[in-house]
Amino acid sequence: LNDLRLQADFLRPYDLIEHILIRHNGRKRLLGRLGSEAEDGINALLSQALAYERSEVPSLTGFLVWMETDDLEIRRQIDNAGNMIRVMTVHGAKGLEAPIVILPDTAKRRPGQRGNLIMADDIPLWRVRKDEAPGLIANAAAEEDKRDEAERLRLLYVALTRAEKWLIVAAAGELDDKSGNTWYQRVDTAMSAEGAVEYSSPLGEGKRLQSGDWAALIAKPDGRAQAQAPTLPTMFHTPAPTPSPASGPVTPSDLGGAKALPGEAGLDEEAAKIRGTHIHLLLEILPDIPPGDWPHKAPQILNLAPEDTQPLLEEAQTVLMQPALRHIFDETALAEVSLTAQLGGTRIHGQVDRLIVEKDRVLAVDFKTNAVVPTRPQDTPEGLLRQMAAYARALEQIYPDKRVDTAILWTRTAELMPLPHDIVTEAGNRALNLDDVSRAT
Repeated sequence: LNDLRLQADFLRPYDLIEHILIRHNGRKRLLGRLGSEAEDGINALLSQALAYERSEVPSLTGFLVWMETDDLEIRRQIDNAGNMIRVMTVHGAKGLEAPIVILPDTAKRRPGQRGNLIMADDIPLWRVRKDEAPGLIANAAAEEDKRDEAERLRLLYVALTRAEKWLIVAAAGELDDKSGNTWYQRVDTAMSAEGAVEYSSPLGEGKRLQSGDWAALIAKPDGRAQAQAPTLPTMFHTPAPTPSPASGPVTPSDLGGAKALPGEAGLDEEAAKIRGTHIHLLLEILPDIPPGDWPHKAPQILNLAPEDTQPLLEEAQTVLMQPALRHIFDETALAEVSLTAQLGGTRIHGQVDRLIVEKDRVLAVDFKTNAVVPTRPQDTPEGLLRQMAAYARALEQIYPDKRVDTAILWTRTAELMPLPHDIVTEAGNRALNLDDVSRAT
């Protein structure tokens, strides 16, 4: 109940009903309690919920009000061969037959309250007590009683003709001592006239009208095979194994390999990461700020003291003021571009520092703040090459009609180093076995 109360304000009526039926085993419990016949009612309720949502803004309160004002009638097609007892009104039994029909309630009928108006020669009149009614109203009431009685007799005829073999008429309560017009008394009179004999049953004394020699019938055992539960394979009795957790996404920097050249010393690993993050942040934000404002904006960007910001700003400023690097920081370049791609069995999530998309080429540039800068692309640390390979393969999926190039911008020397395609591809193959991925795509 608490779960449904928490969901009622957020789920549409159809989803809430399905929540009850599936998560809380509502369908299983209803069918177990009421039988398979309840399936039609459950499905009809779901259909009504869908119909409501097609025409109204879905809410639980609105759906309940809508259902209260909707006059819905569901008719089921009942299978005559079903091994079951069907309980229905005489009206509902029209056109049906069964081997055994029981009329359980044929005693004195208490008619429902009639309306206050009665029609007499197409004139509506106010109904009054019978002993106070003038002739016009009394005659109209008598005609109404005759019509009701005729309809009751027609219904009795329908009820009596539904049985193929046995018709059992029973009553509980009072009989009509004055007119004897109850169904039970009418059937009793007719049976007596036809020669019915007294009959003692476990429920009391009665009468039976029969044809044929019932006493000579020999009971035979039921030859129908008893239903047996099917034998299920062993796999259905064995709990499913716990699935192994799916591997999560990795960043291109997690693909292994060294990130720096041998001999690089100075800051420890954590301090070097912080320094690199600060320089990346300056290179991301300062291009959109006038150069004259850089000295007092940089401490605010990094949230550092001016004296701690100065060496970081000098390195970033050297990079930004290089004419050869100006195209990397102009308005046509995209900054801090997030990429995700499926590379073989690994999902990659990464972020390229600068992405330049041209007519027939895409250039991915990553900033590196290493203290020792390689002199040749072939000397670039393995971990950095693998990272650039992941970027390249992701961009090839996004831009299949463009050539993808990669480059590293070394901030210590303000130098842009293009990486040859073969070197990057080989590094990627070592990390992700990307040859297979390329053939698959």
